[in-house]
Amino acid sequence: MNILNKTIQNLIDDGVLSLSQVNDLVKKNERAEVRKARSVRRSEVKSTVFAKIDELLSTAPDAAVKHRQVWEAVGRDAHTRDEVLSALRSLRDDGVLQNIRKSGNNFQVFWALEAQAETPVFGTVADIREA
Repeated sequence: MNILNKTIQNLIDDGVLSLSQVNDLVKKNERAEVRKARSVRRSEVKSTVFAKIDELLSTAPDAAVKHRQVWEAVGRDAHTRDEVLSALRSLRDDGVLQNIRKSGNNFQVFWALEAQAETPVFGTVADIREA
């Protein structure tokens, strides 16, 4: 009988695998599934938060919001506060958002779109000397 056609019980009976090895593999697989589900959830929340942030901040070029406003806009029942904060931090790390702290406490943290640097204007050396 080929090893591929054997059941797990046959492999345990033949001494190829132990029950503890099988249990370890099952636990590793369960942990991998949990990590995968968490990763999918994070990306879903991040895309939802990005859409709402884009909607909220499109009103003015220098608009800023607090995380609570974003959390309520995406739905407090649909997403936890920590999920929204993680998504905001991830968007900040991606260069989409920036933090603006108006004081030393966490109650005055605002989120705004990252200001894009202006592209330098092409000119000649003579233009620079004239300025």
